[in-house]
Amino acid sequence: MPLYEYRCNDCSAVFELLRPMADREVAAVCPSCESRASMPLISRVAVHAGSSSEASPSTGGGGGGCCGGSCGCGAN
Repeated sequence: MPLYEYRCNDCSAVFELLRPMADREVAAVCPSCESRASMPLISRVAVHAGSSSEASPSTGGGGGGCCGGSCGCGAN
């Protein structure tokens, strides 16, 4: 279940909630003032990439998605 960040339109508090993706746009109750006047925020995401030796093509590491060759994306 994704973690969403919201801002209360009444008291400007910022808070997080674990909710199903289908409920992202449903009004969230502010834990500070109990208002339902909240809006979801767009949050930054941090991605950690390993060192270049961990995902070297010569060692077969890295990848993700379908680029293992089975989908015909050009990897042999």
